[in-house]
Amino acid sequence: MNRFVYYGYPPPYSSFPPPPHYQNEDVQHWEAMRLPKNVMYMTTVDPKFIENLIQHKGLMMVITTTVGKLIGTLDNVFIDHVALVVNGNFHHIRLCEIVYFEKAEEK
Repeated sequence: MNRFVYYGYPPPYSSFPPPPHYQNEDVQHWEAMRLPKNVMYMTTVDPKFIENLIQHKGLMMVITTTVGKLIGTLDNVFIDHVALVVNGNFHHIRLCEIVYFEKAEEK
């Protein structure tokens, strides 16, 4: 829609219809709150990799990711990520970011 830019006083009439006004409700707000009905979540699953991780639950682990190494206790293994406790802080690491893992050497 082309709107004219006036350099001075606007004309005494409106060149386009005014926008519609809603009383005491925000229609767009309620539209945004509705969730889509056809949502499908997908993840890749490596059953043997997850099975090997589950065998190491509760042990000190070294998990090497695409960005570096984390050393901590393997707290839990989920379908798409693992929970690693490092110095009392939980780190949730996606399985697709893990390059390899190994049992940490006890000192």
